[in-house]
Amino acid sequence: MLQRVLENWANHEIANRATRPQLTDQLTDKALREDLPSWGVLVLESHHSPSFAMEWRTHEFVKIVYVWKGRGEFHIGNVIHAFTASDVIVIPPRTPNRIVDDATAASSLYVCCIATRLLEFDPRLIQTLTSHLHHHHHGFSNRVASLLRRMVHLQQKPPTTSITMVANAMRLMQVVLELHAKTRPIEQQEGNERAVIQQYIATLPNRFFEASTIDSVSHQLGIPRRTFTQLFHELTGETWLSHIRRLAIEHAQQRLCQSDLPITSVAFECGFHDLSTFYRQFKKQAGMSPGEYRSMQNRGNQS
Repeated sequence: MLQRVLENWANHEIANRATRPQLTDQLTDKALREDLPSWGVLVLESHHSPSFAMEWRTHEFVKIVYVWKGRGEFHIGNVIHAFTASDVIVIPPRTPNRIVDDATAASSLYVCCIATRLLEFDPRLIQTLTSHLHHHHHGFSNRVASLLRRMVHLQQKPPTTSITMVANAMRLMQVVLELHAKTRPIEQQEGNERAVIQQYIATLPNRFFEASTIDSVSHQLGIPRRTFTQLFHELTGETWLSHIRRLAIEHAQQRLCQSDLPITSVAFECGFHDLSTFYRQFKKQAGMSPGEYRSMQNRGNQS
């Protein structure tokens, strides 16, 4: 049995070796071939020479592009998007596209191609995906770049290449689709800072655990930190950090009452990176430790 498994793996590797890209820093004058391997995920590094030129392409897969450096234009259908370093471009299937580099700043890109058959378990994923250029979002761009960089190396690591590439492609799709859902309404209200912050506050009960720093949030929303801080306090009566922690502890109280999860798991779920901070914030808000709170609630439910 083991011998048969090894032989099958070896044959699989030989069949896919021709389509497995190699790490390279060589410059190219034209767009690279996008030949997906059997598992349906391909990541390319495309470093353009000053004479780079690309003809129109239409493909059956999803393409996600991270601009490492350079600038230029992405032509997607009838729309032209100007891009620069750290931008992320999403191109749905069957959408004509091409890249035109700036004459003075040839670009270097990470390109991820994901076969649509990997997303057939939920047709809505492709239906809701629209062509879009995400200008540098602090946090989002870094997550995309980190995943793509990881995938470039993973596709060189048999025998788990296929499963690790598909798993990371699903993570990448999740990151992109979540940003689509979160930022579309905010972008429609661009320029109305109070409305943008009101909408952001309304979403916090479902995303408080994602919060990192006030600087990253204000940057993501495109609002100066001082303005964000002032308007947030006017709208909530709390500082940003106090509001986030209050939502986190309220959620923790619900989970302690409604589940048997260990306290460490509840702390992690609520966005805390260490138990000491969780215990301190919980006691500050609830007047007792998480364990005491759970015991008190359990006694109340039994009486």
